[in-house]
Formats: sequence, structure tokens, C-alpha cells
Amino acid sequence: MKQIRTVIVDDEGRIRRGIERMVRSLGEEWDIAGIFSDGLEVYEAVINQSISFDLLISDIRMPEMDGLTLNKKLKSHLSFLTIFISGYDDFEYLQTALRDGAVNYILKPIDKEQFQIQMYEVKRKIQKVQEEKQEWVIMQEKAAQLEYTKQVQLLGEMTWKEDKDIAFFDWTRQFPNGRYQLIHISIDQFFSQTKEFSPEEWNRWSQAIETILAETVEANMRIHQIHSWWWRGSTFSYWLLLHLEEEGEMDDFLELSRLFAEELRGTIQKITPFTASVAIGNEFKDLSLFSIMKNDLLTLLQFRIIQGGNRVFEVEMIEQLKAQKSKGISSAIQRSTEQVITSFMQGEKDDLLKALQVFFREVETLPSPVMINEVVHYLIIGIVGYWIENEGYNENPDLLTDALNSTKNAPNFVQLKDQVKLWILDVMDNMAGLKKEQHNPIQVAKEWIKNNLGDNISIKKIAQQVYMNPNYFCDYFKNQTGETILDYVTSARLEKAKELLEKTDLKIYDIALAVGYQDTKYFSRLFKQWLGKTPSQFREHYFKLAIDK
Repeated sequence: MKQIRTVIVDDEGRIRRGIERMVRSLGEEWDIAGIFSDGLEVYEAVINQSISFDLLISDIRMPEMDGLTLNKKLKSHLSFLTIFISGYDDFEYLQTALRDGAVNYILKPIDKEQFQIQMYEVKRKIQKVQEEKQEWVIMQEKAAQLEYTKQVQLLGEMTWKEDKDIAFFDWTRQFPNGRYQLIHISIDQFFSQTKEFSPEEWNRWSQAIETILAETVEANMRIHQIHSWWWRGSTFSYWLLLHLEEEGEMDDFLELSRLFAEELRGTIQKITPFTASVAIGNEFKDLSLFSIMKNDLLTLLQFRIIQGGNRVFEVEMIEQLKAQKSKGISSAIQRSTEQVITSFMQGEKDDLLKALQVFFREVETLPSPVMINEVVHYLIIGIVGYWIENEGYNENPDLLTDALNSTKNAPNFVQLKDQVKLWILDVMDNMAGLKKEQHNPIQVAKEWIKNNLGDNISIKKIAQQVYMNPNYFCDYFKNQTGETILDYVTSARLEKAKELLEKTDLKIYDIALAVGYQDTKYFSRLFKQWLGKTPSQFREHYFKLAIDK
């Protein structure tokens, strides 16, 4: 059992010392948290020094602040039991004390045996309170662990899913508001090492890496009061989601992620026979962007093709790579590359196609596929770098992924040329779209949503209609409208569902499909959650009102 912290307050020194001796004689389970000569001293110690206690033994009448006032004022700050010391002529005071929650009172002069009996009763009550508190803490911990497990399961499911309809992001409501950052950890050259270890050895190393991850997360995040979730991805890859409260004042959120990533990478290299690469995404506030951020990190890890593994990759590195001149690239290829980028920047499609012809003629003379990949990647990085610099948005992860996949999967040089050319033309079209005047991007987005309620609506698709980066668009939409894009889409779909329930005899299943919900049970549950009635109840209520009129 925890020690019972006791505060003694009496304006007579002889009585204070006597009470102290009697409390200490009760055994080691009793602890004196403080001894005071007046109620005001105790109150100031609680307010200014944050002292806490389980039991207050106080005289009733004291000059600066009496015991009744002290007890009443402290009850708004602390939870404790009270025993009052009083004289025979304090009966009215004692009645007030008992009404204010005092455990009991002891009359002066204090009888030692009576005092011990009273304190035994107090100990029993305090022990019961402590046990109840402990049970509550255990229950809260179990509930928090269950909630955490559910959240990790949701995050794991979303890691495997591709770009989904926004309706699937209702799960984000189970997470707190605030600032988020996603990190992806992947073991390098896993497949090339599969023959070196037995299945038992692989299992041991897998457990070792998970232990390293768990301990590194625990050590770093607890210090900085950052909440985190981590889970397994594909074989020998892991994900970590960090969360900081909205009002958090930590400006170096990204810097903490960098330090954590470097520590984790170094520890894995030191303790295991593997190296690991870590990708760090941009900070975001809307968890509906999770899939986009996930794809962002998977794209970053493809830079292992260019730079090798055992590194920490960040979105900012694309701009830095763009400025680097590859030692393996000739001056002629550098010039042709710059000409392609210049034509791209000017938006001249004919000039761009001519520059690409020159570029690929130079590339075709290279002696190895490795050098061809390097040169094409150099061009791609230059294009993406201009996209970032000119428009001020983060790189489009899908465009970059498509380009890197072109070089990785193209079966021959002719197809490689075609795929790279199509990718660059696609980026140019997007650039042209970005430069168009948008009279009201919010209105454009809303109109598109209303016209596509029954289709697969994703944040990426909506953002594409107004030529905005998805992360930027989510913040912009909420700042302009006061609601999240998820809430708006849900509201628009349910309003349309109400209209169909009122004006048609379509079945609930057909209405659900018409407004974008494949799962009728989920649609009905969401409808009731938002509107207070199930679709069937809503339709029945509507027609009843119509008949009554």
C-alpha cells in the first residue's frame, strides 16, 4: 500500500507536536507531508508548492484562516479526507464540518487510544479510495490499450489500400486533432539476402528489428510528449505515425523525426546484419491525406535506385538532387537536359518534343542501362524540381512514381522514350492547369463533388479539379468553409439521399449506391448518426407528414 500522506495544522505548537508524535507512532505507512500553524499557510503551500496529501488533520479555530474555510477551499483543488480537532464548545462548527465532508472530529484534549481508533478508520477508508483509484487506472489503461490496438489495425489496413473513396476515411474520426507526420522504415536488399538465413534466423532478426523500433520510439517520444503508432508493413518494412497536439509549441517536429530516423537507421545497422532506409513525409493535419502521404513515402524510397540504401530520405531532397550534377553525365547530355527543362518551363510543346529528340539521341549512345537510368532520373528530378520551385507545392507523388516506374519496368529503349515523353507532357498539362485562373476553387470543388456523388470520390481527385496539392487543398477548404472536406462530402451525399428518399420509391440499397456507398448497413448507420433516423424511418416519417397535411 502507498504511504498515507498527512498534513497537520494547528495554531498551538504543543498540540501540533503531540499529533505529529501520535501519527508517527502508527507505523511506516503514515507519512507527514507538512506541519503548519495556520490554514492560510497550508492553502498557500498547496497553491504555490503543489503539495498533495491524503489526510488533513486540522484545528477548527485558527486566526488567519480557520479549518472550515481551509477544508472548503482545498476541496476545489485536491481530493482528501479531513479530521477536525475541536473543543467542547465548537458543536455548531462540528456540524458544519460534517456537512462539508469531514470524516470525523477529535475533541481536545486528544486521547491517544481514541486517536488510534479514529486513524485506523481513516486508514481503512483511504485504502479503499486508493484501491478504487488503482482499479480505475487499470481499467483506463486497458481501455487505452484496446483503443490503441484498434487504431493500429485501422492504420495497417489503410497502408495496404490504394486511393479510396472519401467515405472510407470515416475512421479518421477515431484519432485526435493535431499535427501528424508519417515515417516509413524499409530494410535494404532484403530479397538478395533471403538465401543467407534460415526461416528461424529470419524470425529472430525480425523480432530484433521490431524490438529496436519499439524501444527507439518509446525512448524518443515519451521525452517529447509525442503520441505515436507503429505497425508492420510488407516483409521487413514498418510504418510510424507521430502525433503532436494542435496547440503544441514544438517548431522542430521535423527535426525530431530526422534525429529519430538517424538513430533508428544507425541502431539497425549496428545490431543486425542489415541496413535500413527511412522515408520522412511532410507534416499534415488531416488524416484523410493518409493514403497520399503513404504513396509519397513509397515514392521517396524509390530513390534508393539512384542513391543507394542506408539513408534517410525526405521530400526536400528532390530539390537538392535537382541541383546536383551527376559525375557520370557528359556535358552534351547536361546541355540537352537543360534544353528539355527550359522548353518545359516555357510551356512550348513543339520545342519540348524537339528537345526530347535531341536528349534521347544522346542517351541512346550510353553504353549501359545503369547510365541510361541515371540520366533519365536526372531529367525527371529536374522536371519535378521546377514543379516544386515554380508552384510552391510539394511534388506530385503519383507523377514521380509513374516516371520512376517507367525506367524500372520499360522492356526496351523505345518504350522507355515513349513513357518518359508521355509523363513529361502530362506534367506540362498539369502545369498549364495550375496557371489557369480559378474564380472560386471552393465552388468548383463543391460543384464537382455534387456531380459525382455516386462515383469514387477521393481527395486527390477533388484537388485535381482545382489544380491544388491535396494537403494544401484540405487546409484551404477547411479554412475557407469551416468544415473538413470529409464532412462536406458526407453531408452532400446524405442530403442527396434525403432527396431520393422523399421523391422516389428507390430501395435503400439503390439509394446507397446512388450516393456512393457500397455497404448498405454502413450507409444506414451513417444516415442515422447524422440525421437521427435510419433511411427507412426517415422515409416513413416524411410520408406520414405528407399525409397529415
